Amino acid sequence: MSLEQRYTDGDYLRQNPGWSLEDAEWKAGMIAALIRENKVEFSSVAEVGCGAGGVVHSLQQQFAGVSFSGYDISPQAIALAQQFQQEWLQFYNEDFLQKDTDTPDLILVIDVVEHVPGFYEFLTKLREKGRQFIFHIPLDMSCRTLLKPHVLLQQRKSVGHLHYFTKEQVWWALQDCGYTIRHWQYTKPRIDIDKPDSFKRAVKKTLRNASFSMGKNSSVKLWGGYSVLILAE
Repeated sequence: MSLEQRYTDGDYLRQNPGWSLEDAEWKAGMIAALIRENKVEFSSVAEVGCGAGGVVHSLQQQFAGVSFSGYDISPQAIALAQQFQQEWLQFYNEDFLQKDTDTPDLILVIDVVEHVPGFYEFLTKLREKGRQFIFHIPLDMSCRTLLKPHVLLQQRKSVGHLHYFTKEQVWWALQDCGYTIRHWQYTKPRIDIDKPDSFKRAVKKTLRNASFSMGKNSSVKLWGGYSVLILAE
């Protein structure tokens, strides 16, 4: 089986039946805030690796009059996304890099890079397809995961992460591929935001948030589980 086949033969859907739709509004909220804070101007948006379409759907509802599109190689994901399709939002079961299309003003790449076998080639080709880019990339490498590599293995088996990044590795890759970073910020995992469902989770949430407030960089490297949200051009 090729590395991409799990997304086209239904295997990924079997392991992740919601295709992360439960996180869509949360992610879209962070992206919308980033767009507004940085006064990003756009009239067309394409999401590459849109999955079930929840993120781009939520964004379309917040930015009226903007043309949105979502692309994914998985027919199962696009079948789920079709429920959101309407005049200002279209979905395509296609590889965006292989499509001859007008250059969108903004390209979204949300939790995708870590899944792509040849991510350097992917980033290089993507750079030629757009003007502005928003990336959301998990920072799986941390002191915790170095000491507990089974955590990385679990990420690989359940959600298909092939690459594990630190913030520095993300920076180097984007710069190597010709991107200029305009703005970036850490994003917290849901465990640090949602109401804990047990005493153990409550203690963990308290410790993580206290650590993050004292030093973001050191906390990200110590605990792991965070991601980075990037506006680039």
